[in-house]
Amino acid sequence: MLQYLRKVRASFSGGFVVNPGGINKHDLMIEFSITKDLSSSANSAEITLWNLNEDHRNAVGKVFDEITMEAGYIPPGGAGNVGVIFKGAVRDVEHTREGPDIKTTIRCGDGARALRKATISKSFPKGTPIKDVIEEIQKEMEKQGVKRGEWKFPDQMPEKFKRPYAVCGLCRDELDTIGRGQKFYWSLQNETLEIVPGDGFIGGVVLITPETGMIGTPAITDNGVTVKALLNPEVRPGRRVQVQSQTLQMNGADGMYRVSSVTFTGDNMTGPFEMDIEGEALSGGKVNEGLPK
Repeated sequence: MLQYLRKVRASFSGGFVVNPGGINKHDLMIEFSITKDLSSSANSAEITLWNLNEDHRNAVGKVFDEITMEAGYIPPGGAGNVGVIFKGAVRDVEHTREGPDIKTTIRCGDGARALRKATISKSFPKGTPIKDVIEEIQKEMEKQGVKRGEWKFPDQMPEKFKRPYAVCGLCRDELDTIGRGQKFYWSLQNETLEIVPGDGFIGGVVLITPETGMIGTPAITDNGVTVKALLNPEVRPGRRVQVQSQTLQMNGADGMYRVSSVTFTGDNMTGPFEMDIEGEALSGGKVNEGLPK
């Protein structure tokens, strides 16, 4: 796909959309920095909008308290790859003036409401399937806006609890406890609950090469790689990327990695439009030392 004609769109609860259509020279400027990872903490975003009108500025964080960010490329005559790079709740809003422009800076958390407010208090008899308990926790989180995403559990995870099991408190704490015990990661990605085996992955593969937008040279780390590339919304924590470069080949790396974190940085005008990826090496379809701690 040709990587030019960038598009950035911000959609708020209440039906307000910044830059709703295709490529338009009159689009408002949007700048963003979004960090997403495999941890159970909320993914974060800082989004700056230029020159909203007064009514919209006053509504952001009040009426417009949820935001969905989409970004990608729209080549002429093609479908492009514009996709969701962040969905979450507005945490705080700041309006500042820069010359003739008014900047609205919004700080957000992915699933922040559910992480803060979703609770559960329930007991389960001996022999209850572990997945059933997780389903019950998910139902409580769904009341705070979190939907079910892709779930994949470790191959060796027991089917059932051997003893009676009780959950009482924040849903995030109960998931942390089960995840540590059963060796899986859980995280909120675009307000969906995803579960990934500690040594596994979910979803498909994104190819990263100089031809598909790699920037510079990948750096080999203790357990994987870091690589910069042009923005691609299909890259998400828990998914795989295949990185092809001479540097990796010279060091005997096969180039397949699970994304542990990705940071999207850019704007829809002339600044950066890229992503920084941290990946964990896969060997035989498993992540090296990828078990939750």
